[in-house]
Amino acid sequence: MSVLKRALTVGLVVLFAALSAAIDIVDDLGRLVTINEPPERVVVASPAITKYLEVLDLSSRIVGVTDWDPFALSNEVEKIGNLVPLNLEKIVSLSPDLVMISGGFQEAEVEKLENIGVNTYVMNPNSFEDIYRNLVVVGNIFGVPERGKASADDFREEVLAIAKDSHKLSQDEKPRVIYIMIAGEVSDIWTCGTGSFVNQAIAFAGGANVAAPYSGNNGWFPVSPEFVLNSQPEIILVPYYYEGGQEEAVNMIVSYKPFEELPAVKNDRVYPLYDGLTAYANPNFVNLVKTLKEFFF
Repeated sequence: MSVLKRALTVGLVVLFAALSAAIDIVDDLGRLVTINEPPERVVVASPAITKYLEVLDLSSRIVGVTDWDPFALSNEVEKIGNLVPLNLEKIVSLSPDLVMISGGFQEAEVEKLENIGVNTYVMNPNSFEDIYRNLVVVGNIFGVPERGKASADDFREEVLAIAKDSHKLSQDEKPRVIYIMIAGEVSDIWTCGTGSFVNQAIAFAGGANVAAPYSGNNGWFPVSPEFVLNSQPEIILVPYYYEGGQEEAVNMIVSYKPFEELPAVKNDRVYPLYDGLTAYANPNFVNLVKTLKEFFF
């Protein structure tokens, strides 16, 4: 084989390998994102996404997170500031191969990142099914598709094992549950219904969410104290936001006089639930379902 032919052959092999490494993936905004090669340096600009990389053993590729990401508490990693507006100068200084952000209120940041030539992928999971799919997708993006699929399958099987056990319960055996997130005063209540992953978790754990017939943005909507009173919940779930805040969270409910005759209050079944389990639809969903199962039964 001549030197020219050998060089041409080698060139074609290298070109084919380079082309085969590139993938096109549609993100949760419907954008076609090209990943030329598995990212080695990624900025995770939303705490909702970090857990996916941790589960897939990709933490070493994270070079930046927001100031509000718990990942930074136990890892040496650069902080990039707030979720919005993103600190573009800081992000560029980290030379990321990819920036990962959430949808919703972060959507406006996509165009800014594109304008400075930063490849961006948007993840906006809102359900058990979305979590499974995103584990697979992230595995593909980072060049570990087998790991992604295996982790997704393990996640699904662990959740469905609990859900199948709960499915055996009759409707009468399922406790009436409501999740109460207080925005200020106890009279200012938000809860979750259809379209929320927390609603799914309640169902998988064997509870009957009294707000399930209703919905709102991503399944969340405001309700009045009268709604809670009329629902007569047997279990109330209330979030707390820092270690040691459990008692304060529960007291806000049990000390609210209109609620004193609710079954949940009378029977001491107001349970504090760490906000980190309910804030993001990520692989921690498994732990949320397990925790709820312990509360319910």
